[in-house]
Amino acid sequence: MKTLIVSALIGLSIAVSGQSALAASWPDKPVKLIVPFPPGGPSDAAARTVAEGLSIRLKQSVIVENHAGAGGTLAAQTVLHAQPDGQTLLWAVASMAVIPLLQKSPPFTTLGDFEPVGMVGRFGFGLFVHPSVPANTVAALTEQARAAPGKLTYATGALSEYLVTTDYMKRTGTDMMRVPYKGGAQAMPDVVAGRVQVFFTPLSLGLQQARAGQLRLLAVLQSTRSPLAPDVPTLDEAGVPGVVLPSWQAVMAPPRTPSSIIALLAGALQQTLQDKDMRARLEKMAVHIEPLAPEQLAKQIEAEAGMWQRFVRDYDIPKE
Repeated sequence: MKTLIVSALIGLSIAVSGQSALAASWPDKPVKLIVPFPPGGPSDAAARTVAEGLSIRLKQSVIVENHAGAGGTLAAQTVLHAQPDGQTLLWAVASMAVIPLLQKSPPFTTLGDFEPVGMVGRFGFGLFVHPSVPANTVAALTEQARAAPGKLTYATGALSEYLVTTDYMKRTGTDMMRVPYKGGAQAMPDVVAGRVQVFFTPLSLGLQQARAGQLRLLAVLQSTRSPLAPDVPTLDEAGVPGVVLPSWQAVMAPPRTPSSIIALLAGALQQTLQDKDMRARLEKMAVHIEPLAPEQLAKQIEAEAGMWQRFVRDYDIPKE
């Protein structure tokens, strides 16, 4: 019995010393955080904020690289093909789960193929319209869209913006014309100019314009009203229930990244999200902070898989 106890203590001592040695030597070069959107958008801003916090905790630069395009596929491919050493990370978003469902030759089977580091939080979305649109309420917008199918235009940058607009149209029996962009930040100038009329996008991207009277915020797409716009109803309150798709953002690593490195990254991320200054900055971006640990994030991804499959099937979203 004593021999077993001594052996266990020796094993624990080796594990702890090994972890300490790794923490002292890793990372020994800058870490890359691959973001699947162009610079300037809400996800990019949140990723850069988190990267700043990780740099402090890891005592090494964390550099954001924007690999926009194909709904996140390019960024995913970059991280999938990277060395599993924790030096290349993915800024993952919930909507990337549909990539394997929409592509004939997807680069990954599920988001579960990546090693989860941790969830950062969820973005609050808003339904914005240009002031030239007569509708002052969601009900009025829905009535206008029904009366003239295909006449109203809507912008999409991120894949999530396309999915949530599709959800709204299917639930309301409306049809609007899609105008795609590389990212939300690239779409916003045309929406403000009135060249595109409707935009479902993260609150942080359109709130400033709405407060300036350049856009009208009709509803927020979350379960409760946003503290950033407390007088604006939720879409559910406005009469269109159910349009609240997963909108989390998280950090993930390449497959087969050692658990010891994942543990160090997860710890640094948790410390970053507990920092008061970091939390305040993210909350101003309309991020609802939800710092899930790796195993919790893995369960979240698994739990949402069936929902995404039903979404693509029921709405008959075409494969690319």
